[in-house]
Amino acid sequence: MGLTRADYGTVRYLVQDPRARRDDLTIVPVDMTSDAVIVVEALDAPRRAQYADLGLDFYASGEIGTGLIRRQLRGALRRLAEVPEAIKAVAELAVVLHVLKPAGPSYDVSYSDPLLPFSVFIGFDSEDLRVGDLRLAEGILHECMHLQLTLIEEIVPIVMGAQERHHSPWQGTMRPLQGILHGLYVFRAIQGFYRKLLDLDSCSADERTYLANRIKSIAEEIATIGDLSTSADLTGAGKRLAFSLRGG
Repeated sequence: MGLTRADYGTVRYLVQDPRARRDDLTIVPVDMTSDAVIVVEALDAPRRAQYADLGLDFYASGEIGTGLIRRQLRGALRRLAEVPEAIKAVAELAVVLHVLKPAGPSYDVSYSDPLLPFSVFIGFDSEDLRVGDLRLAEGILHECMHLQLTLIEEIVPIVMGAQERHHSPWQGTMRPLQGILHGLYVFRAIQGFYRKLLDLDSCSADERTYLANRIKSIAEEIATIGDLSTSADLTGAGKRLAFSLRGG
């Protein structure tokens, strides 16, 4: 298809045409130490409808300003840049970002499509919120970790069956093992990111309370998952991954 990182776009990738229109709302540098940028792309009507069918809500034209998007995104990226491993992952994987409309100020929403290797869908609130930078940073890192594990799976298969169902503490339903393993991978990464932030002196008292509570709640959720490393649905690599994630 001929797409490079510089001209990657969600619509272009989906229609397999590097010359297709990419509707850039804004472009934001990932950090000051690399040339990586995040393109905030608006989807065309067919793609908006496609993802709306999955339950994703998008802002109407002019409902959220580009300046606010840039400010919130820069704030989240500054927090991610405090942990080198986190900002490196984001720089490599979040090439294009799509803005979602959350159901309300207390709701965080994000999404990634395993068919799209470098696109993330992230909820932005129309107002700046307390610890909003951290919540937005978590959403971005969350979807980047999903993309990262999907790319790893293309090289090193970790699941070889879909017979078992396991309880998901994040969705409250019984899900195939692959989804549970993805959740473990993602939330262990977020937990590690938050722990490293807590070790720094850059957090306010409110932020430190928020971080400690999120680390604790993630640990409690993961504790409800049994030992996946003995599952017959996993490859040898998958079992080793499950064992390492369980230890946390």
